[in-house]
Amino acid sequence: MGRRMVGFASSAVFLLALSDAAVSDVRSFRIPNRASVTLLAAFVVFALASGVGMDVALRHGAACVLVFIAGAALFALGIWGGGDVKLLAAASLWTGFAGLPRLLAVMSVAGGLLAVSVLLLRRLPAANEGWLTLWQRRVTASGHVPYGVAIAAGGLDWWLKAGLRGVGL
Repeated sequence: MGRRMVGFASSAVFLLALSDAAVSDVRSFRIPNRASVTLLAAFVVFALASGVGMDVALRHGAACVLVFIAGAALFALGIWGGGDVKLLAAASLWTGFAGLPRLLAVMSVAGGLLAVSVLLLRRLPAANEGWLTLWQRRVTASGHVPYGVAIAAGGLDWWLKAGLRGVGL
């Protein structure tokens, strides 16, 4: 499989894993480990197959570790869920330090919009039936914001802006 094919396949896996996380978080307020593990594995495959230098891979790994440590602190404070921490760390493996500010900025804006939307949804009277009413009741009862959506938005934005060029190619 050539570099271009590996790049294409890796991009597809990156986008599918983020989509899986976002959809799962909306449905169940949980981000499955498979999304984060898939992002990690796809990066390793991409790095090995495309010839990304060890120095680049280590810098991206360092970004991942630092984001995970910061996220673990937010988890310990009860601010973030564990799935959010793992997903953002795995996405930051792809962006590295160079793409991390943009990922975090877009994620923050999307997360703010998402939080405001959830707060407004909680204040609206529930309709009598339909999937939105069921979700509205669940989001009101849980007190959660499906932040995987915001992380996926940040990842998608990074991919559209930098894509595979962002990992050193």
